[in-house]
Amino acid sequence: MKKYIISLVSLLVLITGCADYLDKQPDDMKTDEMVWSSRIETEKYLANCYAGIPTGHLHQHEPWVGAADECNITWNFYQADNFNRGDWTPSSELVCDRYERFYQAIRSTLTFENNVDRCGELSSDLKTRYKAEVRFLRGYYYYLLLRQYGPIVLIKELLPSSADFANMQRAPYDECVKYICDMMDLASDDLPMHYWDNQTRLGRPNKLVCKAVKAIVLNLAASPQFNGNAEYTNFKNHDGTLLISTTYSEQKWKDAAAAAKAVIDMAEKYPETRLKLYRNDENGDGEFNPYKSCVDVQLKAWNCEVIWARTEAQYDDTFQRSWMVHNTPGPHCLGGVSPTLRLVDAFLMKNGKPIHAAGSNYVEKGFATKGGDNWNPNRYDTSTEDGRKGIIADIRNSTAWGHWEGDWNMFCNREPRFYAAILYNHRVIPSLSDDKNIRNEWSTGRQKDGFGRAELYLGGAARPSSNYANYSKTGMLVFKRNDPQADMYNRVYPQNYACTYIRYAEILLDYIEALNHYDPTNPDIRKYWDEIRSRAGVPSAFEATPEIAGNEGLQNEYIIRERQIELCFEGDRYFTTRRLWKAHTPDEIIKDEVTQEERDGRIYGDGGSMWGMSVDAGDVGTNDFRFEGFYQRAIFEKRIFNKAYYLFPIPQKEMDKCPGLVQNPWWSGNVTN
Repeated sequence: MKKYIISLVSLLVLITGCADYLDKQPDDMKTDEMVWSSRIETEKYLANCYAGIPTGHLHQHEPWVGAADECNITWNFYQADNFNRGDWTPSSELVCDRYERFYQAIRSTLTFENNVDRCGELSSDLKTRYKAEVRFLRGYYYYLLLRQYGPIVLIKELLPSSADFANMQRAPYDECVKYICDMMDLASDDLPMHYWDNQTRLGRPNKLVCKAVKAIVLNLAASPQFNGNAEYTNFKNHDGTLLISTTYSEQKWKDAAAAAKAVIDMAEKYPETRLKLYRNDENGDGEFNPYKSCVDVQLKAWNCEVIWARTEAQYDDTFQRSWMVHNTPGPHCLGGVSPTLRLVDAFLMKNGKPIHAAGSNYVEKGFATKGGDNWNPNRYDTSTEDGRKGIIADIRNSTAWGHWEGDWNMFCNREPRFYAAILYNHRVIPSLSDDKNIRNEWSTGRQKDGFGRAELYLGGAARPSSNYANYSKTGMLVFKRNDPQADMYNRVYPQNYACTYIRYAEILLDYIEALNHYDPTNPDIRKYWDEIRSRAGVPSAFEATPEIAGNEGLQNEYIIRERQIELCFEGDRYFTTRRLWKAHTPDEIIKDEVTQEERDGRIYGDGGSMWGMSVDAGDVGTNDFRFEGFYQRAIFEKRIFNKAYYLFPIPQKEMDKCPGLVQNPWWSGNVTN
């Protein structure tokens, strides 16, 4: 019987469940001979191998932001809400459940690798490179499975439809890690270092991408969840094979550090890679501005910090535009992607100290009596129309930033990354034109002054009534990855956007974290940590908090805090708290020593109390920016987190098809842990 291959217009449906073949012949299918004899069709099939890569739709189709302790998604029909309510089981139909999809994509890479040599229209060099690409993709899909589901079934070769898929068993975690790393090494051997000389291929894997994925996988494998975790003692296959080693290995941290350092060494040894932390002045464009650097690194496609991304030709950037609509406050936008106070509290002060550290100069209560250092660098007279337009232009150009007079002190004198990430009450909304009438639509009553500040309290323009659906439940919104040059009133966007999967800052953070676990006095820890802080415009951690130096435990906590800040809203925090085995940290509420007010007492924990502002306080008719009741800390949600949630369950439909599989820990029966 002939086998048929789906063309690019169809999604990957070569298998269902473990490996069911389609033997029918719809009109949009082509025979083997038609596909593998044609360069066009072969390259279409290769493009189809990329189709399983997630698109980075972080507020809708991927729960990683809204189900982590850094954020809340207002709408309960987005799937983060299922996780936060504990409303999911192995039988749940989840958009982010990609078990079958990733195995379909893996099958496609094996099919391609086995058949590409049949295409006489491709040169031998292209065949070699294309085979390297699908090896990378196979390893990457296995990494995504490993990260989400834990130990996986490894299918390393194209198997016939008669193979006993139903009784295949999961491979031990360390074996999965080794196979992924082997795929990255094999792919790297036959891929170029970069594609700057042929930018039509940007988005394809290269040596740097392969080495970066290897570093990320090894960092995951070295982390407490998978490195000596005694709670997985009974996690075994039916034949008794232990799936996650319960013996701690320091060598895993050494391997992770070495892999991350290999990426750093390539960046430093080969300038043609153009890989470094992005700064706004990297091309001699004016003075260094840490705020603008932190804003633009998220928006400028293929800037020097990007290791791997996909651009508009490969990626539907309406997802990025949708992100902005969901993050901009009403009335004309949705404004419901909301940072938690746990994240807001994590950001440093401008002197580099955490807010509760001695000498931080943090003030929780009251209103600022003057603006910050950079609020009006061109000294405009904001009481005039020209001055109003001038400072709005500076805000939209990211040359004016920081707190204004009248901002709540909690938000004042914070580090640049705070202002690049958080839109808080009373802050001027950047992504509106300077048209006074338009900006006044974002204002109520006597606050119509042409500046268009975020009114996030009950009765404000972003929440005019208590039954209004589109509002922030924490009293703050995400600003990160929002283009200040966009016009959100008319939905006009000044550029095309990329979905960035890996950037250099993540590799630097991986390196110093791994190094700290076995060599906490190594000078590289300060060297690369200082680079991250320098770009962020804050003093070295070793100057701001010298007591941490050489102390593995303290340094680790501060490195993870740095990661929490630097990579916020990028999908990292969800997996970081899990790999650290910290997501189940018990709820704790403490009282301020002076005011006796309650606040969040934890820095980790995805269950229990989540905190924001008092968004329901006061009166619709009288609330305004000066209403202090809004700024009181309040619990906005009680979340459920059971230990089962550390790993996604294997979908029940797959368990039913494949009795050789064992389910992930704590997913059988009623979960009470």
